[in-house]
Amino acid sequence: MAGRQLATQEKRRLMGRILVSLGFLGLIADLAFLAQPLERLAQKLSEGLFSVVPALGLSVLNAARAIAFHQIDYFSLISRILVLFLALVAVVAGAVLLNSRHSVSIRGDR
Repeated sequence: MAGRQLATQEKRRLMGRILVSLGFLGLIADLAFLAQPLERLAQKLSEGLFSVVPALGLSVLNAARAIAFHQIDYFSLISRILVLFLALVAVVAGAVLLNSRHSVSIRGDR
């Protein structure tokens, strides 16, 4: 009985490790997508605080124009956001599987 529980917990921990690894791999693979807006914001901040507000307004207008006239780009953006969200969910689920209370108590019994 204890051997079966131990084997189940080892499988759960292995699945947790796999999910965390795949999640971080997905996040790192799409890191350039996250860095582009931050790079532009840093450039605007170096020019001064007064240039940030107009830049934000123009970026909202550009996003609205892209959504209205270029739906294919919009769906591409949604798919990238979905990939990042799923990668984050995989990391959280893997962390939960790795640190479940039951697996901690079994590791303590060894």
